[in-house]
Parts: sequence; C-alpha cells; structure tokens
Amino acid sequence: MNPLLALFAREMRLAWAGGGGAAGPAAFNLAALSLAPLAIGPAPEILTAAAPGIIAFAMLLSTLQSSERLFGEDAADGTLELYLLSGQGFTLVCLAKTLAFALAVFWPAPVIAALAGIAYGMSVEASLVLALGLALAAPGLALLAGFAGALAAGVKRAGLLIALIAAPLQVPLLVFAAGAGRAALDQTGTAGANLMLAAAVSLAALVLAPAGIAAALKARLE
Repeated sequence: MNPLLALFAREMRLAWAGGGGAAGPAAFNLAALSLAPLAIGPAPEILTAAAPGIIAFAMLLSTLQSSERLFGEDAADGTLELYLLSGQGFTLVCLAKTLAFALAVFWPAPVIAALAGIAYGMSVEASLVLALGLALAAPGLALLAGFAGALAAGVKRAGLLIALIAAPLQVPLLVFAAGAGRAALDQTGTAGANLMLAAAVSLAALVLAPAGIAAALKARLE
C-alpha cells in the first residue's frame, strides 16, 4: 500500500479509537444548536432568519473543539519526529493526516446542518443548499484549524490560542457557506455563486495550509 494511503488509514483509525471519532464534535455542534434558541427567543420568524448563521457558527465551534488533539498528542509522544524522518514529503504527510482526521471527525456536520435547517424552519431546499455549502467548506475549515493546531502543538491548554488563530481565518468560508443557505432561503439566485466561492476558498486552503502546517511543526521540532 502507498505509504501516504497507509498513513491516511492509520490516522482515521486513531481518530476513532483515541477520541471517539465524530461523537465529540457532533455533540458540541448539537449542543450549540440547541442552546441558540434560548438566547435569541422562540419566535419562528427570528429562528428561520438567523438559522444559516447559527448553523454555520455551530460548525465552526465544533471544528475548534477537536483541533487541539490533531497534533498535540503526536508532538508529545514523538510521532511527529518519526513522520519527519520517514522519507515521505512532510507537507503531504500533514495533508494526509489532517484530511483523515477531518473525514473521521466532521462527516456528520452536513447531515446535522440539513436537519437543523429544517428544525429552524428553513425549507428543505434551503437546508440542503446550506448543508452542501458547509460540506464544501469543511476541508478548508479543518485545514485552517489544523494550521492553528500546528502552531499551538505542545502548548498546554492550547484551545483558546487555537481559537484566536483559526477563527478569523475561517470566517470567509462560513460567510460563503451561510450565504448560500441565506440566498436559497430568500431565493435571490446567488446560492450557486456562494457555493463556488466556498469551494474556491476551501481549495486555496487545500493548497496553502499543508505547507503552513509542515513549516509550523518543523519549527516546533527544531
């Protein structure tokens, strides 16, 4: 088997075995979605109007909640040094590790978004468009959270630091994903453009973020 594919499979198994896989972020996502109506009120028209932003923000919180363990444990037990000495391109190793973690941990997020949209009063079509937007944004959100996790690797209680670094970088993805859901809800005809922008930013993160993650981890190991 290709070494990178073997690493991808190993990281997916570890994501499930070490941290319960998708359970933690999904529970965090659901908790945020359940508590939001208590803050803004039960009026249906208000909940429907705020739904795209609330659902996108809940997904952001779930990506930040799990990013601390993406590189923190490997930095502590020496696994990162072994990856660096493995002879594989370290940037590709970081890309494979981050995408495996994202696939194992964040796969329920679009499903939760679609169901939450319906629960908040959005139409089925608008809910599915919002879910598609968040699915397109998910790789970028995970890679940017991974970049922040790499910068904070080895730092105790790094959650706040990761949030301060990653959240501003993730905002454009959330704006375009939530904007797609909003456009579908209001039928403005711009949902497709917002989806393409979310995909474009996610692709840009796919190209740039692995190099940043690798550089941050190399600086941490030196």
